[in-house]
Amino acid sequence: MLTSDITTVYSENKQISSSMENNRNCLRRIARHDETEFSNQSIMNAMEKFVKAVNDMDETILVPCRLMDLKVGDDGDTVVEIPTSGSGSNGKRSKSNLRDMASTDLYNLYTMVNSVKNELLWGQNITPENDDESQKASSVSSVTSISSSTVKGHVRRPSTVSMTSTNSAASISDSESDSGNENDSGIEAEENNRQESNHSLQVAENFRRHLHGLHHSLRQMTDAAVYLTTRYQNDVGGAV
Repeated sequence: MLTSDITTVYSENKQISSSMENNRNCLRRIARHDETEFSNQSIMNAMEKFVKAVNDMDETILVPCRLMDLKVGDDGDTVVEIPTSGSGSNGKRSKSNLRDMASTDLYNLYTMVNSVKNELLWGQNITPENDDESQKASSVSSVTSISSSTVKGHVRRPSTVSMTSTNSAASISDSESDSGNENDSGIEAEENNRQESNHSLQVAENFRRHLHGLHHSLRQMTDAAVYLTTRYQNDVGGAV
């Protein structure tokens, strides 16, 4: 009995260790830009292409200060198209991105893509003070809305006549309210279900919108890193 328990615990720990190792290997593959099993449309594939392009840029640009005082599309720029792995729409996209980067400082562009790569791999440094400030702002806005509604409302003391008429009306409507409560509870349940469904749809819609934006941003920054590599090789590297 003891031997079987030890064997079970050992197998469970082995599975947990294997899962953790797989997660580490996934992160290592992204950092080392090795081949993966992701599809071409996957966001992980776009992340790997971006990381690989930035790593190639860092290996090529050995003296980043040589990029200072240079701009995209200046007189010394000989790059007319950003090299891409594909053709057709990729070529049109690279030319469009090259036009969007016109007059951008090369050193600032180099610093930006490196900073984004580090944030992508290691996360952002969000201080607790920023979270506290956002919470304080939300609490202040809620207090302001409550106070404004209190100021707008008029507090009136009911008279004796109005209290008597109210009590008589309440006693008459008690029987009617009892039957109406059941209908109200059913309506409230339907509204709650509808709100939960709308919330789920809203979350999914927000995710797809942000995912599309992330794809677009990663493509732009990948093209920026490839451009910097090519520009350094053509202009700066040839003068060394």
